[in-house]
Amino acid sequence: MYHLDYLFEFTNIKKYKNIKKQIKPELSGKRLKEFRNENKLTQEKLAKYLNTTHTNLVGYEKGNYIIATPYLYMICKKYNISADYLLGKIDNPKYLK
Repeated sequence: MYHLDYLFEFTNIKKYKNIKKQIKPELSGKRLKEFRNENKLTQEKLAKYLNTTHTNLVGYEKGNYIIATPYLYMICKKYNISADYLLGKIDNPKYLK
């Protein structure tokens, strides 16, 4: 099974070592919030960029549900962050080159 960073064509590495099989929405939400704060983005600003609602973004950050694939792709593409990292499937690399 290939990882999302490879499928999104963010990297040529087909498989990461120590990749977790399950996505934990709570960890994904925590990482999304950390990413947003590191980049000094408000929930409103990120929601506007993604063309979604503030409520939807809050749901992702609280771990109520997993980040929708189109939003995940947009965030990762713009900020060079690993989709697999954001979803909690890997711990490294966090940012891609």
